[in-house]
Amino acid sequence: MKNILLRLFIYLVIFCSGGYVTAQSISGLVSNTNNIPIQDVEVIATIENKQKFSTITNEHGEFKIQLPQKGKYLLEVIQNNERLISESIDINEDVKRKYQVETVQNIEGVIIRSEKKLIERKIDRLVFNVEKSVSAAGGDVLDALKVIPGVQIKNDEISIIGKSGVSVMIDDRIVQLNGNELSNYLKSISSDDIKSIEVITTPPAKYDAQGNSGLINIRYKNGKNNTWNTTIRSSYIQKTYALGSVGGNFMIKKDKLSLSTNINYLTGSQRNIDQNTMNFPNETWVGYQPRKIHYDPSFSFRAGADYDFSDKFSMGVIFLTQTNNMKIDNSNNLITVFNKWGSNKKYDIVTNALSNSKSPSNSLNFHSIYKIDTLGTKLSLDVDYFNYKEKSDYAFTSVNLYNDNEDISTKQSGANYGNLNLNNTSLKTDLELPLKGIKLSMGAKFSFSDTGNDLRWYNLNVDETEQGYQQTNNFKYKENTQAGYISAEKSVEKWTFQLGLRLENTQIKGNNAIANENFNRNYTKLFPTAYIMYAINKDNNISANYSRRINRPSFESLNPFRIVSNQYTYVEGNPFLQPSYTDNFELNYSYKNWISKIYFSRLSNGFQQLPSIDPVTNIQIIRPENYFETNTWGLNESYTFNPLSWIETVATGDLFYSDSKSLVSFTNPSRNGWNSNLSIYNAISINKSKTLQIALSYDYSFAGVQDIYKTTSRSNLNVGVVCNLLSNKLRIVLVGDDLLSGQRSTYTAYSNDIKVSFRNYYDTRNVRLSISYKFGNSKISVQQKNFGNEEEKARASN
Repeated sequence: MKNILLRLFIYLVIFCSGGYVTAQSISGLVSNTNNIPIQDVEVIATIENKQKFSTITNEHGEFKIQLPQKGKYLLEVIQNNERLISESIDINEDVKRKYQVETVQNIEGVIIRSEKKLIERKIDRLVFNVEKSVSAAGGDVLDALKVIPGVQIKNDEISIIGKSGVSVMIDDRIVQLNGNELSNYLKSISSDDIKSIEVITTPPAKYDAQGNSGLINIRYKNGKNNTWNTTIRSSYIQKTYALGSVGGNFMIKKDKLSLSTNINYLTGSQRNIDQNTMNFPNETWVGYQPRKIHYDPSFSFRAGADYDFSDKFSMGVIFLTQTNNMKIDNSNNLITVFNKWGSNKKYDIVTNALSNSKSPSNSLNFHSIYKIDTLGTKLSLDVDYFNYKEKSDYAFTSVNLYNDNEDISTKQSGANYGNLNLNNTSLKTDLELPLKGIKLSMGAKFSFSDTGNDLRWYNLNVDETEQGYQQTNNFKYKENTQAGYISAEKSVEKWTFQLGLRLENTQIKGNNAIANENFNRNYTKLFPTAYIMYAINKDNNISANYSRRINRPSFESLNPFRIVSNQYTYVEGNPFLQPSYTDNFELNYSYKNWISKIYFSRLSNGFQQLPSIDPVTNIQIIRPENYFETNTWGLNESYTFNPLSWIETVATGDLFYSDSKSLVSFTNPSRNGWNSNLSIYNAISINKSKTLQIALSYDYSFAGVQDIYKTTSRSNLNVGVVCNLLSNKLRIVLVGDDLLSGQRSTYTAYSNDIKVSFRNYYDTRNVRLSISYKFGNSKISVQQKNFGNEEEKARASN
């Protein structure tokens, strides 16, 4: 029955779109001045009503565009975002053209005289061209994100200045991991394999609504036909301890078949430090908690294959496997207890802990594309399966020291053991339907998630026969989501309009088998988007946009079971945690290389882990809560210029006002104030051929507020040197990151009238030496695709 309905749907689409196919066409050849054909040049035909039709030249430099009607067209030939040819043509019948463009020869072939900018601005996104970044070279994706204006990496968590809850995509598909799993995954991807990173603060309706304040889209490199390419790479990173990685990729496209593989292996250690101060009514507790995190190891392997059955139909498959093994040594975690005024030490609380975790995951994606006609009508299908497992253990011993002597009566020991198993299956389909004067797109997605989480807690202070020695938890969670969207875009003279609407329906079932507790939740939400752009002239344009987003809690954070860190700290989930929502408004103006943005966002029902402190027992319970709402108004300015011919500079400034209100009674009721950030990036070419370059960047965030917390300032100084040898096949990169060790912000708030301050430092100061070598035919062409169930994978872990 499903196959019959799918066939009827395709036939209906073909029937509806067929009325627009006519005999008019424009075809031709693009070559250089030596009559050598040029592949992968974009040819665009635009009719008077601004409807556009485009294609890409093949390996013979040929192109052909079917046109829906007779009339006057503007024909443009574009390579690397630079217009090479532009002419007006009256098309009343089939037309043929030959174009020659000025090119320059190098030993690897013919290239167009065109330079991409480091940063480009489009109607709904900022594009950072990783290939042009010196600081990002030779590192991983997380290193590349650190140098993008407006993007912040704090303690390996990604955010956009003035916003929160950002989701990450790869090739338009959301990566369904977050927290440590997301950062480890991004560290496994070499920045040398990435073409660009897009910062989308108001995403269109086509994308999943997950991610409170926008998306970061990572795009792999593409290439050319009948070629192959291999890159091997290695990096040495010196933090407090050393880390090392090796990896490589192989890509080939032969006729209709494309194959790609990528492998990465990381091992080593880093030292994270958590510091906190809690001002109780009669005591002041000052904590210093260092952790040695050892990757033992982190491994990822990805393989993909695509086959073009015809010019209209292609199919492919992707397999990704990852294993992250981590050991965390929490030796000599120290809490020093002073008197009320912090002048005299009373005693120390010393905790020694050791944890291990293994988290393998496997993803399988099947995708297909059917091009229904030559006007751009296209139907795509993605089917995905994802499995994530985590096996963990944590053991601690804690005791009070008085004058450096142990008080045995205060000694506490415990252990936690956990097994998490998550399975997700999803089906997603998208239809692009260019009608007369309107570009229409629509689609649907069905997602099914099933999570099982077994946890055990042992109180090692009592005999195993005593009550309270063991506590167990068997938590099962199911979440099904159905989504559909429609989006329409129309251009009228200098105006471009785009409207979209996405509907998502979610059903949730949770069960705690041990406590015999159940909960059910169903909700349906609409997520509208709107864009308006006016092109004043070729150098000036103005745009406005709006989008509504949702941020669903991770599966792990819904588990109510209590995990004991020490006798004074418990961590537990919250099965009643609700999604949060964000409304984003933006007004943008650009003049040449100057970009201005005014923005407003409203976050409602915001959630994070929140400490609740008992002033009598001094016990701290850390639990995720929907505890705040925030309004943010801001102004962002960005300017790209060349102070000298051999220097490119990107300067960015951001100023915003944040007003947050608490939704719970035990925190400070509100927090508001100004925040500001300044950053500057300089790319310096030492020689004319640009084989030796230096990058210097500095980022500074002034003291301000975040949610209900006051924050102190933070900074990041980054210096990088890139040397390309052997006709750019060998690349040597030396980068120093956070050289001033400035990423040490302090956050301050109140819990039950107890002042709480904390500062976490995640070993961000480091020096990285990377070497990569590329060989094979440099005209590689394999399209990198990704998975269609990435939103659910993002919530697999905290």
